[in-house]
Amino acid sequence: MMHYISLHIESAKRAAGYFFKQPIGALLILAMLAIAMTLPLTLYLGVQSSQTVLSKLNETPQITLYLETNANEQDADVIRKLLTEDKRIKSNKFVGKEEGLAEMQAAMNGQDVVSMLDENPLPDVFVVMPADNTPEAITALQADLDKYPMVESTQMDREWMHTLYQLNHLLHQVFYFLAATLGLAFVLVAHNTIRLQILSHKEEIEITKLLGAPSSFVRRPFLYQAAWQSVLSAAISLALATWVMQVSQPLVNQIFKPYGINLAWRTFTPWEIGAVLVLVCALGISGAWLASTQHLLSFNAKRH
Repeated sequence: MMHYISLHIESAKRAAGYFFKQPIGALLILAMLAIAMTLPLTLYLGVQSSQTVLSKLNETPQITLYLETNANEQDADVIRKLLTEDKRIKSNKFVGKEEGLAEMQAAMNGQDVVSMLDENPLPDVFVVMPADNTPEAITALQADLDKYPMVESTQMDREWMHTLYQLNHLLHQVFYFLAATLGLAFVLVAHNTIRLQILSHKEEIEITKLLGAPSSFVRRPFLYQAAWQSVLSAAISLALATWVMQVSQPLVNQIFKPYGINLAWRTFTPWEIGAVLVLVCALGISGAWLASTQHLLSFNAKRH
């Protein structure tokens, strides 16, 4: 067991020494990988930050219930009781027809609207704030409210709501696309990098194999090299993504604060940092394993 562990430690040391033997080439590879990963990581932080704000927006689409013009106070009390008992409703506000008329007069610079009309044409109104601001939940709630007694119609800013959530959904799709494509690109880059290293040690590998060394012994240093390369590039990309978010925060505040939206970029949690390091390391090792296995199979084929 100790011999097995010592072999892994020795392979890890040899792989780390590569970065000191070829520092310029190693730095260029790390920079390329780190910059490629920074884009999806930054987008991930942006999506997560906007998701947090989206779930707390005060501008949750409100549903307005317009009562029939002949509805009386008892009808309004019945509807108020139904709205209060519905757990899907966060709050409700009653706006009587007199109050609505007063607001209209204020909007018309105090002009006497009643003198222009035979009677108050405005209905009593309930303004409902849903507890769940997802499009599906609000649409279902509106359909149920439309069936309430003495309710003539309901209205909601459906277009605003769908646009907001569709934009958030689009950002998620872009993130998943970039994560998948750049993840594949990372495997290919790791594969090509290790393949070049294998070719530069081709004679050494062939002599080692002729002396009876198992494939795992030949493959192990290259896997550790890919692991070091992946962890270092992931750490750099995490730092770059965090730096980009911090630098852009003042501009984000300048854009969104006038609209009452406090969009604060979040940072990576320890769990997310660990997950990124493990995932990137697995991708790099996969590419190195493919490259080394391909070369070993080619060598065995030539021998036979």
